[in-house]
Amino acid sequence: WADQNIPYWLPTLPDIGHNLLPYCTYFQINNHYISIAFILVIIRYIFQRDIRLIVFRRWFFLQAVMFIMRTISIYVTSLIVPLPSCNTIAVGMTQKIVSSGSSWFYPKLDSTGDPLSFYITTLLVWIFTIIGYLFIIATRFHYTVDVFLGFLLANLTWQIYHYYMTATVENKKRKLSKKSDESTQKKKKVHFSFDQSKNEIPKKMDFDTLSSSLKSRASEKLAQVAVAKRQARDKTDPTILSNVKLIKKQLKSKQKQMEHKKKKKHINIVQDKENTTFRQRLKERQKLRRGVLYDMADKSKKIWEILRRDETTNEVRVKLCGELMKLIEGNVKFLSMAHDTTRVLECLIQFGNEQQKNYIFEQVQKDLPTMSKSLYAHHVVMKFLNYGTDNQKSLIKKSLYGHVCKLARHSIGCRVLEYCYNDLCNSAERFQLVQEFYGREYAVLKTTDVKNIEELLATKAATGQRANVLEYMQENLMACIQKDLLSTSIVHRAMHEYIRNADEKGRTELVDAVKEKLIKMVHSRDGARVAIYCLWFGTNKDRKALIKSLKSFVVKIAKEEQGYPILWAIFDIVDDTKLVSKIILQELMSNFDDIISDSHGKKVLMYLIAPRNTKHLQYDLVQLMKTSDALNTSKKDSEIRQRELFEYCKSYFLEYFTSNTLATLKDGFQGFMMTEMIERLSPEDNLSSFYTSISTLLDNATVEPQAETNLIENQITHNVLRHLIIADGKRQKKQKHNQTLVSTLLSTISPDTLRTWILCNRGCFIFVMMLEHGQSDECKQIRSLLVPSAMDTLKRQSFAGAKVLVEKLLSSS
Repeated sequence: WADQNIPYWLPTLPDIGHNLLPYCTYFQINNHYISIAFILVIIRYIFQRDIRLIVFRRWFFLQAVMFIMRTISIYVTSLIVPLPSCNTIAVGMTQKIVSSGSSWFYPKLDSTGDPLSFYITTLLVWIFTIIGYLFIIATRFHYTVDVFLGFLLANLTWQIYHYYMTATVENKKRKLSKKSDESTQKKKKVHFSFDQSKNEIPKKMDFDTLSSSLKSRASEKLAQVAVAKRQARDKTDPTILSNVKLIKKQLKSKQKQMEHKKKKKHINIVQDKENTTFRQRLKERQKLRRGVLYDMADKSKKIWEILRRDETTNEVRVKLCGELMKLIEGNVKFLSMAHDTTRVLECLIQFGNEQQKNYIFEQVQKDLPTMSKSLYAHHVVMKFLNYGTDNQKSLIKKSLYGHVCKLARHSIGCRVLEYCYNDLCNSAERFQLVQEFYGREYAVLKTTDVKNIEELLATKAATGQRANVLEYMQENLMACIQKDLLSTSIVHRAMHEYIRNADEKGRTELVDAVKEKLIKMVHSRDGARVAIYCLWFGTNKDRKALIKSLKSFVVKIAKEEQGYPILWAIFDIVDDTKLVSKIILQELMSNFDDIISDSHGKKVLMYLIAPRNTKHLQYDLVQLMKTSDALNTSKKDSEIRQRELFEYCKSYFLEYFTSNTLATLKDGFQGFMMTEMIERLSPEDNLSSFYTSISTLLDNATVEPQAETNLIENQITHNVLRHLIIADGKRQKKQKHNQTLVSTLLSTISPDTLRTWILCNRGCFIFVMMLEHGQSDECKQIRSLLVPSAMDTLKRQSFAGAKVLVEKLLSSS
């Protein structure tokens, strides 16, 4: 405001301080100097507990007062800026000008005149303050009159504040001393008479007279108190008194019960701890806690100890089960809730007959949902699901109706729900359970008109209730996510159905909530699909968080039957290939041997070489990956992304294939991986060591039938070699290079070994492939090798390969 109201071309006012002190261009020296002052004051007083609060309080109070006065003075009168040749153009509102700037962080006047404890400290403060004022004038930050008035105002403000605080303290001291004097005078006064009007001290009496007078006065006082009580009792309603007595009795009985429980819980029954073990003291506590049922529980555990052993015969088990049934009769629920006795019931369910199982089931049937959420009792429910009859298992499934969402959100109950849903239910029963995620009405009435969520939402859309179903699903799913209960298949299915049908807002909220917890879901089909959808619909930030959450679990995911498509989706959709290489590919390549030998892991490696190739990869999954192309959530071109990922890992593929040539040639999938890799490699990539390893291996091979070294007649090896020659020919046509597979075979393998190949059918077909896809000089070398020396031998052979090879040789000649 001030700078806007003063033209910037006006010259500065004359000032004697500016004439005496040279102009200092280092403007920030004031701020540095004040910062040093702050630090010195804090160091000086921070460790003095008796006065530091007073010093800092006064210091901050004075700063606040000076800032307020400074603000008012700027509004009232504005002088020309003292900086020479200053060209100031302030832009902004008035309130912004006042509340901004470094001056609020660096106060300009800090001399308060506080009385310090040492003379040397006071002297240093004065010196420091004077030097600071000289810096302010030298840097032309203020006029000399501003500095002088600031010093006077600061000193005057402190004097007023100091006088006020001193006067306040003195007044408080004066009042306290006055009160103490009055209290001491009251204590000194002694009144022997009950009459308050008599103030004089009674005359001296003898002992007998004094005692008799005191007794008479005490009896009078007691009589007055009795009369007052009688009057109060007459006025009080007798029903109120009876209620008060009843409440007192109840409070006393409740207090006794609480004390008894406290003793029962905390006190050691066995006081002699030195001569007793912990088990003995624990036994005494159990006796007190279980009461009359302790003996029954103890006997049942002894029988269970024999019943559970593997060496126990069936006859003995039948007898022991009968004894157990007599003991536990009427106490099944009690036994199911304790950590030790629940094992007795589990063992009885496992080894008991159908009649015994039915009795136990009847005792707990009404409490199955509650028991499913109990830490110990849920094991009894699990035993019935394992060893119970078909009818009992069916009743347990039906008992879960109406409690599915609650069990899914419970850390213990979700175990029972998962086992029942995943291992025992068929598709129709699973749909009846998952329906409870669609709405409260499905907890009571199950629908059989629809078979999946899409049909249900279509019917709800007609009545305008589609949004209600999705909202209810989101509410229950978010509760499971917040409690970190994401390992159950039913939750995975509900989440998959929700993210597949939700709107953009619902998907965004779900992705944001679950992006760092997906590692717990990749083991199931629906959970893996949820992870893929999160990659598709998430932002770049969400994808980055998701990929980081997979760190150290990449190998496990690659070997999961349902999890490896998640890595395909990452390779397809994530533009940040450096992040993918650092977290995903680095972990894959460091465990290359383990992954390529796994039935699912090798599909991940194949996707890096030949993405979306249905010749080697599952058609349904490839079609699923193609659905992401319509989303347009990636900015980078897919070919560029695939090439960058392949460039990172191609050296690992070459190294493995070169050092494991024999195993690769005998494995059809790895062999096709080699052929796809050769087609993608550029002419600059050196394949000489890889081709040499193949040629050396074939040079040592024989054509003897049923021999392990007969690689030429091996069906898988023959097929791999045939495709390798074709792939190398395609690579040669794209851009010629010096070393090919055919030339390496002809130069490395001896002519005699090559001629032995014509003695078998598949060996002849290898020559046919070399003639069809080799270069002209390579074909000439093959003809010179076989014509005319091997023509007679070929014509005598009866298999098809020899006839085709003879035709090729004759036609080419």
